[in-house]
Amino acid sequence: MKTPRTIEDRYAVEAVVTALDLLEAFRGSEELTLTELSERVGISKSRAFRLLHSLALRGYVERSADGTRYTLGVKLIERAACVRKDLRQLALPFMQQLHARFNETVNLAILEQGEILYIEMLESSRPFRMAAAVGSRSPWHSTALGKAIVAHLPEEELTSFLQAERLAKLTERTITDREELRRELERVRRRGYAVDEGETEPGAACIGAPIFGQNGRPVAALSLSGPAERILTGRREIAAALIAAGQGISRRLGFRERSVANI
Repeated sequence: MKTPRTIEDRYAVEAVVTALDLLEAFRGSEELTLTELSERVGISKSRAFRLLHSLALRGYVERSADGTRYTLGVKLIERAACVRKDLRQLALPFMQQLHARFNETVNLAILEQGEILYIEMLESSRPFRMAAAVGSRSPWHSTALGKAIVAHLPEEELTSFLQAERLAKLTERTITDREELRRELERVRRRGYAVDEGETEPGAACIGAPIFGQNGRPVAALSLSGPAERILTGRREIAAALIAAGQGISRRLGFRERSVANI
């Protein structure tokens, strides 16, 4: 069983924090039993049941027909769609600035169900360019976007991604060794940006930086992608611009640097 989280903020309401912990225990659309949820959060089954019952009444979780499993509810999905729209609106001016400066494809993506989901994209006007369609998905471990997000997750969640996910080898450069990937994520965390050097598509490269929400969690990532020769030649300048843009969007979302102290 997970050790219960210590709530240090004297203004925090413990029941609310624990209810949010239960919601965050779900990975995408997976179904979990009461026992699995109580163990993930580190609380008794009776307490988990009461909180889940309350969340179900408001539509934030749903119970299976036989009453043995829980999933995230429609209400939460509706709220997530609103947040996604707000994120796109906040990020677009920063994306436009990057696009005008570098004339490379600019991507905005979130982590959903263990994959990167592209939610906005400004395509380069150059004849030779790289672009992923809005609504398309990519593996997290091969993309700069995915590595930028996962590298800044709490240690327990990061480890879960490394252990639970199948790491497909898309190219000869894709990192599939879990220890090597962990070291790569540590480098990403230290320097503030991630790089995909032909790991998703041969000859292509991408540099990505994280975007943080008000609670200090990475909620999305921003990237520039294009032919490896162009992207890697301008790596330092592109990385600095992406980090600055990510910080700007994060501040618009209410992020303050001290918020990530416990991550």
